[in-house]
Amino acid sequence: MRYLITGVLMMLLTSVGYAQKTAWLIVPGKSIGQIKLEVPAADLAVLGKPDGGDAAMMKAWRIWYSRKKDKSIDSSHMLAVFTAMRTQDTQYVKQIRVNSPRFKTAKGLGAGSSIAAIKKAYPGVQLTQTYESANKARRIAVYEDTRAGIAFETANPRSKKPVCSMVVVFDPGESAAGYLDFHTGFDLMNPVVK
Repeated sequence: MRYLITGVLMMLLTSVGYAQKTAWLIVPGKSIGQIKLEVPAADLAVLGKPDGGDAAMMKAWRIWYSRKKDKSIDSSHMLAVFTAMRTQDTQYVKQIRVNSPRFKTAKGLGAGSSIAAIKKAYPGVQLTQTYESANKARRIAVYEDTRAGIAFETANPRSKKPVCSMVVVFDPGESAAGYLDFHTGFDLMNPVVK
């Protein structure tokens, strides 16, 4: 009996450890944390009411910000989820974006990782788009692996050692820019024509 109880406790501790580990896991083409692609938007209720967003033409962005100790919004870290209608009355998750360095891929990469390390770990990653503010003072570069369903954005592409500022997960074979461009804190960003 003692061995049975010990076995059950070990299984419970293992499952708790797994749940804690997956709570911060980025899985290309599948999920960020507990939010999964292609689930109905109603499943996002586990996150509580969004702190912001925008909706039009049967598509929507929902944005959640982290909180400070006093429960006020900390807009430096956010999770954004893009949903779109696939059936007449249901929106589904099509894209998940996060800039918190707590979220990491199984390879240990996320916001704060160097683009060089990302390219080494994900050889399919290529620079696909660059956005620039109207006054050319701010720039974002988007590195995507469309086959895997993951993109890494950097807000400092002119640096000799650019660092990821946002991770995007989307359906494999599609593009991070495939639905709607979203660049928090970068108003009036325009695609740079190559």
